[in-house]
Amino acid sequence: MMQKPKILAADNTKVALRYMETILGDIYDVTLVQTGMSVLDCLKSEIPDLILMNANMFGMDGYEVLRRIKEDKETKEIPVILMMNVKDIQSELRGLEEGAIDFISLPFEPQVLKARIAHIVELSVLRKQQAHLIAKQKEQIDRLFLQSMVTIAHTVDAKDRYARRHSLRVALYCRGIAAKLGYSDKEKEELYYIALLHDIGKVSTPDTILNKASELTKEEYENVKKHAEIGAQIVQNTRFVPGLEEGVRYHHEWYDGNGYVGICGDEIPEVSRIIAVADAYEAMTADRAYRKHFSKEHAIQELIRGRGTQFDPEIVDTFLELLEEGFTIDEDRAEGELKGEGELNEANELLRQVFTETVLETQSELERDSLTDFLNRRYFEDKINNYLLSSKSCGTFFMMDLDNFKQVNDTYGHKTGDELIQAFADVIRENTRDDDFVCRMGGDEFAVFFFELEEERVICERAESIIKDFAKIRTEMGCSMCSVSIGIMTKYYGGEELDCEQLYEKADQALYYVKNNGKDAYHLFESMPEDLKNNRQTGCQMDLDQLMRQVTERKYRPGAYAVEYDRFSFIYQFIARNVERNGQHVQVVLLSMELPEDKEISLERIEDSLVILESAIVRSLRRGDVTSRFSSTQQVVVLMDATKEDGVMVANRILKKYNALAKEAAIPAYFDIVEVPHTLSKRSEKNKEKS
Repeated sequence: MMQKPKILAADNTKVALRYMETILGDIYDVTLVQTGMSVLDCLKSEIPDLILMNANMFGMDGYEVLRRIKEDKETKEIPVILMMNVKDIQSELRGLEEGAIDFISLPFEPQVLKARIAHIVELSVLRKQQAHLIAKQKEQIDRLFLQSMVTIAHTVDAKDRYARRHSLRVALYCRGIAAKLGYSDKEKEELYYIALLHDIGKVSTPDTILNKASELTKEEYENVKKHAEIGAQIVQNTRFVPGLEEGVRYHHEWYDGNGYVGICGDEIPEVSRIIAVADAYEAMTADRAYRKHFSKEHAIQELIRGRGTQFDPEIVDTFLELLEEGFTIDEDRAEGELKGEGELNEANELLRQVFTETVLETQSELERDSLTDFLNRRYFEDKINNYLLSSKSCGTFFMMDLDNFKQVNDTYGHKTGDELIQAFADVIRENTRDDDFVCRMGGDEFAVFFFELEEERVICERAESIIKDFAKIRTEMGCSMCSVSIGIMTKYYGGEELDCEQLYEKADQALYYVKNNGKDAYHLFESMPEDLKNNRQTGCQMDLDQLMRQVTERKYRPGAYAVEYDRFSFIYQFIARNVERNGQHVQVVLLSMELPEDKEISLERIEDSLVILESAIVRSLRRGDVTSRFSSTQQVVVLMDATKEDGVMVANRILKKYNALAKEAAIPAYFDIVEVPHTLSKRSEKNKEKS
């Protein structure tokens, strides 16, 4: 049976009230009162669809009652009709100002009264139905929004391979603590949802930090600390769970004030203090990337140790009592309750998939270099360090640098430079396995860590293959001036414990050695002279005797001095034979940068200075003379048909031109000079006869 609309009628006289009941009683459920105070009392227990009230009642008149009704947020939407003995403009204006919806003159005509009431009640009922529908829809939206955020929170947990269901377990522990503390059902559910969302801010934390198996750096720890503030910002407009923003923001505060923000004691919201205890217990009793789980007994002792410093003593005691009583949680059942049904569940599953894909795409963008799709340096180092934590780990680190890459950009433009970088990346892919870590360190520098590779023969084959394959491609692209130099460091199984930074430093020293000894080659750190290890400046230049010895020997030496990687010795041997045949005087001039011993000069400045020096040499030489870059800080010049005095004069002219071009930016340079001996070719012939 359809319920009648409710009308509250107020008048000082019983006769008037009975008459209204007679007229309206068949259609409406009419409540009769005789005073203004009685009207307000009735509204405390029941909200009618309409109030019909005499404006001129004794005591509290209708205007005062109307004012109080409209001041109360629970009753302000009730439509009120004022009945007036004398209807004048001032009275109507006052009634409208107080909030009356209509006026009836006394005595009233029954049909007029019924018609006006019917129209207003119909609107009132429609308004209530609409409000109810809106409230229901808002509740569904709130529920969808809440479950969506819970879905996101679960997805965030999934970023950490050890934290699946972490937030759910924390929430279940919190609900148990809340029940023990005497929370109402509504309060328990509110705390439950706050705890589910306490780590939602970790959506911004890189998964390499969440999954890092070693101690966090100071920078990484500061990054993790941000998740509480970021989480609070995410949920700050969520009003249907009271205390959500505060619970998320302060769940890492310590009771003694040593937490993230620094508030202490009762300044910390109770929900945050409860989450802090539950969160710590769950973290200790679950596996983490950097350790195995602790026993229940160990976790309890840690809670006791933190009682009054990290944790609220009362909450610790409550939780320990709960555990002593045998409290357990049912994760599967709780997760099932959260999933929802029908379209809501499908929507959340779609959201989970979309969010997961977005996280993975964002993670990939953060981890990888956009030009080559190799790992960037930060993630490369994290992955290697995580692997090296194993006592059985071993592998080889390649540090690679493209020689003269700046000349490619300067000559052919950055587009060609990018294409050359991508071509070299393809070479690396062809010479690495799927599980090797490959990184573009920045610019023209690359690094590779080969898992479980420690055999020197295979290491050398990999390096030679990379150099050979790149030589072919760079020649085809018209960039033959750009070669690759490789420094190599190996961590052996059972050998010295090394982290990524140490591997990088040693491989970089070997690379530096290659750069200073002809480029376009590779070198193993273990094979470096002892006096050059751990020293970037010492030995970066050689004297003239070393140069002469090296170029005369390189024809017969294997490895790093193979002719394939250093063409200058060919030129020198050719000139030496001509000296023997023609009796010419040929001078070899070695121009070197004078690097200070008390400070280190940037490689960029050295490179720029050497380019200027090369330009000065080209402008100062005659046709037929030869020059070549010999190391990263030296240029060698061969002066044909020149006496030593001629050579000194040319060398001084070169230095003068160099200083004029470089101006204040010039690194001081000096030269050594020696004449090519006429006996060289005879020694070569003897060696040939012996061979």
